Amino acid sequence: MTLPFLKPVVPPHVFCLMADGVTYAFVNRKSPAGISFSQNFPYPPNTVGTGASGTPLFSAAALAPAVEAARRFSQGRLTRASVVFPDSWARILPVELDSIPSSDESIREMVLWKLKKLLPGVTAELEIVHVEMAPAGEQKRLLVAAAPAEMLRSIEAAFEEKGVRVGALAPASLVLFEGLAPTLSAKSPGDYALIHRSSGSIVFIIARGETLLLFRQRPSEEEEGHEQELRLSLSYYAEKLNGQGLAAIYVHDQSPAESWHAERLPVPPQRIQGRLFSTDPTFDERIVSRPELLPGFAAVYGR
Repeated sequence: MTLPFLKPVVPPHVFCLMADGVTYAFVNRKSPAGISFSQNFPYPPNTVGTGASGTPLFSAAALAPAVEAARRFSQGRLTRASVVFPDSWARILPVELDSIPSSDESIREMVLWKLKKLLPGVTAELEIVHVEMAPAGEQKRLLVAAAPAEMLRSIEAAFEEKGVRVGALAPASLVLFEGLAPTLSAKSPGDYALIHRSSGSIVFIIARGETLLLFRQRPSEEEEGHEQELRLSLSYYAEKLNGQGLAAIYVHDQSPAESWHAERLPVPPQRIQGRLFSTDPTFDERIVSRPELLPGFAAVYGR
């Protein structure tokens, strides 16, 4: 699992993996920004396996239709791409440390030791990425995303076999925050929240500027369970993080038919739409049709 490319070398190609298929998008960063081309491809039969942890294992044949279409659209100029996968294929959680080691290898060893205690039922080899969060009192905190190594290796190998190097490989909610935080923070006079609900997972983020204050990921439950998670998160934000209140709540919901009972939230939630980014007129229609395209857009936009 890798963090996104540095800004000068981020390619416009992004592949959004899902349980039943992959959506390819070509993202335009020039004004007006948007998605120039997108298409969804179901996985051909018997091309996706299941790993010991229950997450998918990919073959080149699973991704071949999408890669071939992307190559045709780009007139052969497809050598690198970003890849986004569902939050439910990873465990994303804050890890508290007394101090943060100076070397990446020491951080990795300490985080893996912590994860063995925090995730006792997980026995698969894990790949991790981490980003520093705002401290909670005297405790240092890292946000850690851990995903089965065999799944990630299968994704990278499948694309490599088709001649595509994966430069960014990350869960959707991390991509959403990292890619959209500069814009969302600029439009919020104070702390803001980002809610990402998708198949199998709900994520609730609170940030100040581009710094993470709170991150909670939970499996999808009934709507009442979602509301309870939000209440617990807001209480933790106020009591443990000395939160001063939210200026905005942004929502990306891949189940838009469900309501959020806005009257129970501290400020009215607003769906993430193209007007926030001055996108082209087709942007919102594309996102409504294929919600996974918003994390795909965020993987490229603003980098």
